[in-house]
Amino acid sequence: MPYYGRPPRRKFSFTFLIGILFILLLLNTAIEHFLPILLLLGTGGGVYYLTTRKSRLEKANISRRLQDLKDSIRLADRQIKLLDSYLDAKEYAQYSVVGRQLLPKLEEIKAEADSLKNNMDIAIYKRVTKKAEAFETDIKLQLEKLHISTAAEPVGQAENDLFHQAPELIKVYDSIQTDHQAILKKIEEADNKAELTALHQANMQRFQDILDGYLKIKSTPKNYYNAEERLEKAKAALEQFDLDLDETLRQLNESDLKDFDVSLRMMGQKADNL
Repeated sequence: MPYYGRPPRRKFSFTFLIGILFILLLLNTAIEHFLPILLLLGTGGGVYYLTTRKSRLEKANISRRLQDLKDSIRLADRQIKLLDSYLDAKEYAQYSVVGRQLLPKLEEIKAEADSLKNNMDIAIYKRVTKKAEAFETDIKLQLEKLHISTAAEPVGQAENDLFHQAPELIKVYDSIQTDHQAILKKIEEADNKAELTALHQANMQRFQDILDGYLKIKSTPKNYYNAEERLEKAKAALEQFDLDLDETLRQLNESDLKDFDVSLRMMGQKADNL
């Protein structure tokens, strides 16, 4: 008759226990000796990955910048050809607008080429910078002939309209705007800043009223009485206003020389007493 009771309990082998302890000892020894090596390998691998990744990113960034530089040069070349066509057609207003817009772009091309010099063929670098400088010099020379400021600044809508509608006012307009900015800077340093600012802004508003009226009459002279006579008077008024601003600027500059004059007189008196 089969026996269905609890199976007999096996005795735990002492040899098995010794084996377990030996294995644990080996594992502990392995961990003590090989864990620093594993950590070192892991750290080295991480550093290598980060270094190579940074290098890949830098290469990708340089490649992108080189491509952007090429695109900027192509665009500048097209604009240079456009400027040449404007000169041939004597469309000086258009030349002025595009030329002044192109000047800061040429500066950016030269600056970026200098920054990427070590990543470019030296012959290409020299050719790019030489062409950019030549174009820049030529544009500035042409703008000076047209009596336009060569300052690489954006052309506003008002100035753009002036180039197209009344190119005969370009010289006086540019001179007035130059004086206007210089006067504002001098007023910032004055003690009676608020008073001087109010006076100057009132004068500039009268200038703007005359300029706006001039452009309206110039655009459709048949719609106004005595159009030619009024245009001549307005042009003369603008030219006189330019001279008045020159005088204002001289007076503001003279105020900076008070200490100079006092010191000069004192030194002159000392020299006379010797």
